[in-house]
Amino acid sequence: MSGNALRDLNTLPAPERKNESSSKGNFNKPCNGNTIENVEEQPRKSLVSVQTNGGETENVQLKKIPASVQINGGETVNVGVEVANSEVEYIESENLSDVEDVDTCLKNLLPGLDSKDWILVVEALNSVRQLSIFHKERMHSILSDLIPLVVKSMKNPRSAVCKTAIMTSTDIFNAYNDDLIDSLDALLVQLLLKSSQDKRFVCEAAVRALEAMTTSVSPMLLLPKLQPYLKNRNPRIRAKASMFFSRSVPRLGVEGIKEYGIDKLVQVAASQLSDQLPESREAARSLLLELQNVYEKSRNLSTVSEHPEMGSWENFCLSKLSPLSALAVLRVTTNLTREGLVIGS
Repeated sequence: MSGNALRDLNTLPAPERKNESSSKGNFNKPCNGNTIENVEEQPRKSLVSVQTNGGETENVQLKKIPASVQINGGETVNVGVEVANSEVEYIESENLSDVEDVDTCLKNLLPGLDSKDWILVVEALNSVRQLSIFHKERMHSILSDLIPLVVKSMKNPRSAVCKTAIMTSTDIFNAYNDDLIDSLDALLVQLLLKSSQDKRFVCEAAVRALEAMTTSVSPMLLLPKLQPYLKNRNPRIRAKASMFFSRSVPRLGVEGIKEYGIDKLVQVAASQLSDQLPESREAARSLLLELQNVYEKSRNLSTVSEHPEMGSWENFCLSKLSPLSALAVLRVTTNLTREGLVIGS
């Protein structure tokens, strides 16, 4: 195109100039000589399969990015280039299919998780999920390198990456159980944070991951990891930690609770009765009822002559707690027990 032609183009009204210079999927590209020819650029659509419980999707719309194209003679023309439309769809774990090539997938896994391209990160996270379900033995050796990158993705400000990373942790918990105990701290703090935030669909995914954690990891190993968060400054984190601590204790069984220390557990539950959030207080009440039930069963199974230290629940609480804490515990367990008797009669 000559200089006169360019000047003529610039004098056209805006709508005509738009129609002349660009169309959907087209952009101007410099060529040899003094001409610019139209070259059709097909927009690339990346479909990334992720997961949701309620059919949520995240759409990234087409955006026109300004770009300067230089032609012979030093003149430039501004053109718009359409970038890819990426749709993120969340897929349930049971609907995930196997990977096509395990070796290639494993080779690209860590670089993908550490990529600056969020779409590649999401694809890599999905690969982790697939490998956790179908080839967990093959991925076991790189868990120590993989978990920090999953945690990094949980901190990503883009919701699609964050939620996919949380869902990835769910599949990892279900696959590796106690093998994750050495890497649990980093996962746990992020899941407690995400389960306590206002963004609902992220919060719900984090709660499901914590539920998977409590059913997959041995309670004897998990409880000491959860216990420090019962005193966290953030009341929401305390509440979530209390809830999952309370859910984990019954999995110990009677003998496991006695081994862990029923007195320690009663003291933990008593400290949560005065928490500012009702979720913490309710979790404490549930735990205390479970502990009282275990104590009474243990007491009935043994005679006083064999275990003279096994007195009443009231005496036990008074011997292990401060007077005020013991009174609060007895008020809760006595009232709830009486209510249960009334309802059952």
